[in-house]
Amino acid sequence: MKFFWVNLGATFNEVNKGGFLWAPLYSTIEGKDGKLRTRTNRHWDVVDEVLDGDIIFCVKDKQITRVAEAKADAYNAERPLSRGFHQWNKEGRRVDVTLHSTARPIYRDEIAKEFLSRFNEHCEPTVFTQHGTINEIYMSHIGPDAGLYLLEKAGLIGAFADRIVDEGSKRKISKTTREAIILARVGQGSFRTNLMRRWNRRCALTGLQNPDLLVASHIVPWTVSDNDERLDTDNGLLLATHIDRLFDCGLISFCEQGKLLISDQLGNHAQQVFGLAQYQKLADVPEGTLRYLARHRARFKFDK
Repeated sequence: MKFFWVNLGATFNEVNKGGFLWAPLYSTIEGKDGKLRTRTNRHWDVVDEVLDGDIIFCVKDKQITRVAEAKADAYNAERPLSRGFHQWNKEGRRVDVTLHSTARPIYRDEIAKEFLSRFNEHCEPTVFTQHGTINEIYMSHIGPDAGLYLLEKAGLIGAFADRIVDEGSKRKISKTTREAIILARVGQGSFRTNLMRRWNRRCALTGLQNPDLLVASHIVPWTVSDNDERLDTDNGLLLATHIDRLFDCGLISFCEQGKLLISDQLGNHAQQVFGLAQYQKLADVPEGTLRYLARHRARFKFDK
């Protein structure tokens, strides 16, 4: 399952009512010398990469309200009658899709900063400009971590959980294991039980003991882990809710000795509100957990 981003204007109705996406193979333009020339665009060519079952985030008016699922591989098709821009060649590529409505709109300004820092450089072509506006492209192939991040934002990760679990393992998994993996996504089941035991029912940083305020947090997110990592106790920290949020957003991390690291993006006032100065380091950290923490630091660029 691959992930794509598509920018839609007037063609939104083609997707919403017609159930398809289309892009030309090339366009014809007249040069200054009066001669006609053909031009291709990388962001049109991306359409040809879409395969059956791939996920496409549909953007209109700076927000995502629909997520499309390809019903078949992209194929060659003539320009639809609804397209009146005749500089586009009649030959093109089409993807037939099924639409899913998001649980809530995903607004551009809500995700731009985080998407830019975490995912944009791995998109082909890039989705955002450095100013946080959306590039003038048709389609981009975005990475799996970006795609799963957007599915979470859209409230649709549960709808695709079985597929994600299937793709996270090279071997067939039992029903019991599948249920444990899905529960681990929300910090429940055996994953939480094992973390509560490992950290003596205390937040690994603050020492908070109220179980209602403790989160079984993945160090490497569930969405980008394989199934073994999703259940691995080493890939988890038991954290107070506010510490968990800071950690998930990459505003804090921990060095090889477990010492607290604070991102430059978290201002002094916020640090004071959260009382971070009183916390120095994690309790005893297992060797396996240190390896996952190294990946967390790399992901949020703490090692630069």
